Amino acid sequence: MFLSFAGDDRPKAVLLAEELRARGVDSFVDSLSVGLGEDFVLAVNRALDESDYYVLLWSRHCDDRPFVDAEWTAALCRDLAGRRAFLFVVRLDDRVPPTLLSTRRYLDAYDDWAMVADELTATWRADSSVGAAVLPAPVPPPVAGRGPSISLRVRNRALSVAHVLDVPAASTGGELHDLVRAALALPDEETRFGGAVGLKFFYQLKNGDDPIADGPLALVGVTEGATIDIEVRMESFGPDGSFARSTFRRDGATAGVNPAMVRTLVRSALGHLVPSRPRSRRLTPPTGSAG
Repeated sequence: MFLSFAGDDRPKAVLLAEELRARGVDSFVDSLSVGLGEDFVLAVNRALDESDYYVLLWSRHCDDRPFVDAEWTAALCRDLAGRRAFLFVVRLDDRVPPTLLSTRRYLDAYDDWAMVADELTATWRADSSVGAAVLPAPVPPPVAGRGPSISLRVRNRALSVAHVLDVPAASTGGELHDLVRAALALPDEETRFGGAVGLKFFYQLKNGDDPIADGPLALVGVTEGATIDIEVRMESFGPDGSFARSTFRRDGATAGVNPAMVRTLVRSALGHLVPSRPRSRRLTPPTGSAG
């Protein structure tokens, strides 16, 4: 993990690094991690490239510190371009972080370094077990004032991406479906040519192989740290208004919507879930469902 901090917060960064090391996690702490005679800037850049997480220790000491700003903006770019939840914020006091960091994952460290190290380590292990890129939800729902919350990873296997979502622990399966739809900004349909052709989207949440029923989450087996899958099914329609129940035929054509158009529609509707996907990889799933 790459630890970024203002100079006045160095003792706290060192303390966190020691707590992480005790849990088997290595961390980069600026000059302490740079070898004798090694170029500092190159070492920092390499550490950013190689680290699984960038952890910003944010406090009032970060105000007007250009190097701290340069590090976290570079980390934010990697977070987006790398399609993973790379950037974390650990608040050392009540100073509000920049607006651009509002969707990042937060931990509050008011001298409870063991708790912070435990959560960072647990999150790292959980993200590693998902088998997909893990990102913050594009539009995380507010959970304040709704009682205790749980953190879930909502995964789509076809797109090789998962999103972290905090939801009220008292939610039902039906409410979870609505929360996921809102947090991932999932559309009902995507059209072109004034609505003459397009795709309609249908979503289902699963816990393992089983659809999530509309009951209290704890009773349907969705608990803290769970990874649930979202399946996306599509129906296409062409200029004549007809629907294709089987989204893709073997030849790739469907209801007057050619494969290139389908790819464009899927990318337009769901592309925000996988920012900066390399051009050589296709967003469109090879079958009619994106599991």
